[in-house]
Amino acid sequence: MAHHSSFTLDSNVSICRDGEIFLGAIQVRLLKQIMLDGSIHAASKNLKMSYQHAWHLIDRVNQLSPLPVVIRQKGGRDGGGCTISPYGKRLMNLYEKKENDLRKFLDESSSELTSCFF
Repeated sequence: MAHHSSFTLDSNVSICRDGEIFLGAIQVRLLKQIMLDGSIHAASKNLKMSYQHAWHLIDRVNQLSPLPVVIRQKGGRDGGGCTISPYGKRLMNLYEKKENDLRKFLDESSSELTSCFF
């Protein structure tokens, strides 16, 4: 008996500004990890990402944002660190809501798609 694979629609949410990704899946993952770890360095290690790449992503988010998303504290005796601003947390919640809305739409649309194939 032949196995029939199903067809589905797939997509990703990206919030862009002037054609550049401001907030996408990787940025949100990094922001969540920063919330847990309290620093870009620790978050990058836990995500197995280079510190330079993580720092660049966060720097671009802050540059493209009208308000700070990540607030950095300078290093000192106890080292530096960073926090996610209340605005950044609101953005993350909005991103996740839009991601859920898109997933629901794609799931519903995939059932329509299936009827087109034998």
